[in-house]
Amino acid sequence: MAITSLDRVKKAIAHEEPDRVPVGPFTGFYAARIAGATIGRYVTDGRVIAESQHLLWERLGHDVVITAGDTYYIAEAFGAAVDYHENALPTARGPVLESLAGARKLTVPDPHTGGRMPVYIEAARELSRRLGDRVAIRGTGTGPLSLASYLLGGQNLLMKLAEMGRGMTTAAEEMDFATLMEVAADTAIAFLKAQTEAGQHVAYLGDSLASCDMISPEAYRRYVFPYHKRVFDALKDHCRRHGAHAMLHACGDNTAVLEDFAATGAEIYEVDSKIDLAEAKRRIGDPVCLIGNLDPTGVLLRGTAQDVRRESQRCIAAAASGGGFILGTGCFVPWDTPWENLEQMVCASQSFEESPLPCASP
Repeated sequence: MAITSLDRVKKAIAHEEPDRVPVGPFTGFYAARIAGATIGRYVTDGRVIAESQHLLWERLGHDVVITAGDTYYIAEAFGAAVDYHENALPTARGPVLESLAGARKLTVPDPHTGGRMPVYIEAARELSRRLGDRVAIRGTGTGPLSLASYLLGGQNLLMKLAEMGRGMTTAAEEMDFATLMEVAADTAIAFLKAQTEAGQHVAYLGDSLASCDMISPEAYRRYVFPYHKRVFDALKDHCRRHGAHAMLHACGDNTAVLEDFAATGAEIYEVDSKIDLAEAKRRIGDPVCLIGNLDPTGVLLRGTAQDVRRESQRCIAAAASGGGFILGTGCFVPWDTPWENLEQMVCASQSFEESPLPCASP
């Protein structure tokens, strides 16, 4: 019996060497382009997400389908006002809270009814129905710091972090910050569990505001790490029961906190193109499975097919030995990425007969 894409991904996560390196570019809303759907429709209809991802998989033959489409689907459950656009991602009109004190009134919403979380639960369920255990299904989820920023406002939250770091806040403000982060973390936990129950294989937590491009390593360790660990600790047994695996994503150069990311308990870490992949493999490649780290804009969007093939092979050479590696992109595949570039990324690791692609040298 031929190995499936899901088998291949699970072997990589278990630090076994599969028949070839699995490939999982971050093709979220890019799939809408392939299916001819508008972004506005894609992010509001779980069946459209599933249909688009299924079609993309049939044409591309990659190993991971990804439901993630935008960022405000959870924040809407707390009252965030969001505008939808035909060919652009949704935008928020402003923060929900006037001050940190407002966190005292927040409660964890039901992921089955709150905001647009049901859209992504439906997408996972429909993909599971269509693909079963043939392909790895990766869901979506907003990390605690990012969700907190959508509720309080990004600038307000970062200023509060800076003030706390300098001892310029009151004990009440620090308690309110902790409350905000606890609610955000517990909301992520509930949402990720619901998607896993719906059929996802990879529970994804994206928290790019926690990047060292945005906050210091010290701020991450003190104010964010405890809540990342809270999420992954809560998911550990749940994921094991459902045959799923938990993943952390944070954009930017996070070289300084690689060991901290590994200590969160995430089984998979998505490595941004700003990070030296070989160094990440050396430092946290055991026990964490790495996915990355092809540059989605400089290479996949703007490069030639030859550039993509060369850089994909570089990633494989840097991190595939001994398993624990999935070839991916550092972040979302841009909307205008040339199709032939995605083909060459997938072909870079393919030597199997069932590929729908020609896989010849570009």
